[in-house]
Amino acid sequence: MAEKDTQVAEIIKLFSLVLKQYRLYSPTHPAAQLAFRNFFTILAESLSGTGNLTFGFMEGQIVVNEEALDRKKTGVGDLLKECQHLHIESLIFEPGVTEAEITALIRVMSIQSKTLQEAGGFKQAFDNEAFQRIRLGTSRYRMIKEEEEVIKKTDLGTVGGEADAEGSAMPRRTVDRMEEVIEHGLTGTENGIDFDIERLSYEVERRPENVARQMVRRADNLESLKRVVQDMGHFLRERLAQPFIQQGKDFSRTVTRLAKEFKKVVESFDTPEDFRGSVKDLVSVLQKCADAVKVELIVRNFEESGRDAKSLAGIKAKFLTSKEARERILAPLKERLLSLGVSEREFDQAFAAEEKPAPKRAQAETGAAEELSELRGLKERYEQEIKTLKGELVRAEGHKERLENIIGSLAEGLVVVDNEGKIQMMNPAAEKLLGMGQTEGLGVPIGQSLKAEHIVALTKGPLLDESNEVTKEIAVQSIDDETRKILQASSAVIENEQGQTVGMVAVLSDVTKQKKLDEMKSKFVAHVSHELRTPLLAIEQSLQILMAKETGAPSPEQEKFLEIAERNISRLSRLVNDLLDVAKIEAGEMKVKPISFKMCDLVHHVVDTVRGWAESKKIKLEERMPAADIEVEADPDRLIQVVTNLLGNAVKFTPDGGKITLEVDPTHREAQISEEPSIAISVQDTGVGIPPEDQERIFRKFEQGNLPPPSEGVGSTGLGLTIAKEIVELHKGKIWVESKPGEGSRFVFVIPRRYRDRTPAVPATA
Repeated sequence: MAEKDTQVAEIIKLFSLVLKQYRLYSPTHPAAQLAFRNFFTILAESLSGTGNLTFGFMEGQIVVNEEALDRKKTGVGDLLKECQHLHIESLIFEPGVTEAEITALIRVMSIQSKTLQEAGGFKQAFDNEAFQRIRLGTSRYRMIKEEEEVIKKTDLGTVGGEADAEGSAMPRRTVDRMEEVIEHGLTGTENGIDFDIERLSYEVERRPENVARQMVRRADNLESLKRVVQDMGHFLRERLAQPFIQQGKDFSRTVTRLAKEFKKVVESFDTPEDFRGSVKDLVSVLQKCADAVKVELIVRNFEESGRDAKSLAGIKAKFLTSKEARERILAPLKERLLSLGVSEREFDQAFAAEEKPAPKRAQAETGAAEELSELRGLKERYEQEIKTLKGELVRAEGHKERLENIIGSLAEGLVVVDNEGKIQMMNPAAEKLLGMGQTEGLGVPIGQSLKAEHIVALTKGPLLDESNEVTKEIAVQSIDDETRKILQASSAVIENEQGQTVGMVAVLSDVTKQKKLDEMKSKFVAHVSHELRTPLLAIEQSLQILMAKETGAPSPEQEKFLEIAERNISRLSRLVNDLLDVAKIEAGEMKVKPISFKMCDLVHHVVDTVRGWAESKKIKLEERMPAADIEVEADPDRLIQVVTNLLGNAVKFTPDGGKITLEVDPTHREAQISEEPSIAISVQDTGVGIPPEDQERIFRKFEQGNLPPPSEGVGSTGLGLTIAKEIVELHKGKIWVESKPGEGSRFVFVIPRRYRDRTPAVPATA
């Protein structure tokens, strides 16, 4: 049991974390992907062992398979808030739920509030996904606290109406929220439905203002509002009041309170004018319902007394303390009691005696008795709400204190700015990094507040832009160049409940030493590479002269050694060229030189250069080209480098007798790349394949993953894919791999057909 509870707690924590990561980052961000994988893995594991998992969200708690969770556990409060904001009562996950379904659910739950409202709300967006293994439900958990003193179900009778017929195959649905009662009243669908009298009566007693708002909100026009009120009166009288009448308890006061709250809601400024004009008639319907309940209660008590007319005076004193109520129900009550054998004289003696003048104080006390009772009920309700709010306040203050302690102890600087870029808060580490105190910088735009130490460059664009999350590098410089700092700012947008941007939070890290080391390394590599180029060129040319037999024919053994030397010199030359390219990339010196050319011609050229190598391994090369050649504006030399690398890798890692397919797709559109037409080039092989964990690593410097070495022993620098990726991204494109071990790989890159330089301008040095 403990293991199950731990697993459920972990699911809730990861569920909450995934939602946070999707809000802070894009779904493709590594942090979001890691959180999602962890959540899906543990959810699938739990479903395989327990069957369905049902999450209920109500009354300030989360219930999982009928077990309430402790709100203090990590993620419980956050997830509860998210689901209540989306009006989710219950989420049901079934075994076999797919990763795609969970992805779609998280995406829908992460949509900004304004966008979600425009789409018709969460339920509409959920229904549009047509989930197979995820369902929305109505929470039916009994989470009523003892201190709320709700009338016990055993005292009220059965939860529903009549019991199902014996042997009925159709299960009956239980309605336990007044919102659903209103809905069923409008649609006239009450067949096969039971009503949870306990929960419904509790809701009307404790939250009449909420029920009143639901009645008005559900009505589309005056006619539907009249119907809602009529149906509500009938339901209260015929369903909810009956168990109370049986117990001798006065439910009419609850109905009267509802009528008063309904009047307040209808008379509010934001309701339609015709609603407000009809408020008197609408309220009278509910008041007549309350009066009818009062009459039934008095008649019930009279019958239980054995229809003793002498008991009427006591019944009147108990239930008819208000003169206004007496005046309203006197006529219908008299009619009912006379039909039960009470004489007019006996009725008048019991109910008309109050017409005698009474002392003013007695009149005031008698007339205010019912109001006093109502006020006591309100007092108790508000005291309970105040107690709950105080508890929430204590928890919030404790949470705030913990957050402040955590933020204050962070080694990284943390800065919060509003949507105008003005500093709202920063921790001690940020004060130290920026060289100013919080008091000094509070409310001042971050650019102005740096004063002597000012931003001299934003190496990858502005700190605040339109994206939801950004990682920027900020160079901060003082008078003394020795104290120059480079800060890395990882930022995320802050949104309110309406989805509007209200600011940004940035985590600042001092990467000055790391950047200096990187610069030293890049300069060293570039210097060494340049120094190696000249002797390598001399050796290569000397070998070519010897291989051409211009100085005499070498012996077969000498020729073999010359071939080995030539292969290794070629490999070393490629390594030097790759290192120089990487150095250019890291220094920001690799430039795109776009011209117009035919893409199919470029691909044919690359295929011809590797065809001999492929034929030596009996590998079939297949080209899939469009009927008409496609004109592209890009850097052909750099794209030849990319295609050559992809095709060379395919030949290298495809076994003898395999097949390689190179395809040019001019119809490909990638919304994340460009709104303009794009073109895709893919290279698919029947080689060894790449494990999922290596599919991102292989694009990093000197990374080749856990791939087995090629059979012919052709070496690799481990830089080819890194350079290819940078070249594609310089063209504002995207490159990726699709692969399964043992089934080959498919490398794809997409670029816009027309190169557009969208690099943001670097601000001038201050």
